[in-house]
Amino acid sequence: MISANDSKEEAILARFLNKLPIEVADSFDATQRQAIMTALTSTSAPSRRVDVRKSFSLLGRKYYFVILLGKDRRTRKRVRVAQLQAQDKGLRRYLSMGLAGSLLSIVVLSTAYLVTSAVGVNLFPHSHADNVLFAPQAEANKP
Repeated sequence: MISANDSKEEAILARFLNKLPIEVADSFDATQRQAIMTALTSTSAPSRRVDVRKSFSLLGRKYYFVILLGKDRRTRKRVRVAQLQAQDKGLRRYLSMGLAGSLLSIVVLSTAYLVTSAVGVNLFPHSHADNVLFAPQAEANKP
């Protein structure tokens, strides 16, 4: 008699084999198919001290939350790689935010200066920036 668990395993194997080219899927013998099924369906329950998985409805929508707590079994190298990737993402974020903030500041200050100059308010009364920026081209070329 075939149990429901066997039919689930066979369905998983069938989905896997359907993703392969036909000539490759047909080349597996029974032993290889059994090994593939074992590899795809074998799951060992991870040892965690806390494993809470709950779902709830709120305003007609379904939500879920998961709380997992257990020993970190990653190697030191893998932990270090994850830390470096997180630092790299943070550094990129801060650099891009700084660049965007600087460009925005330049645009805002330049616009404010041009608007006030057009209105007739001289923000820098003792400088010659307005003469250089707004002087006719012929006067600017004179020695």
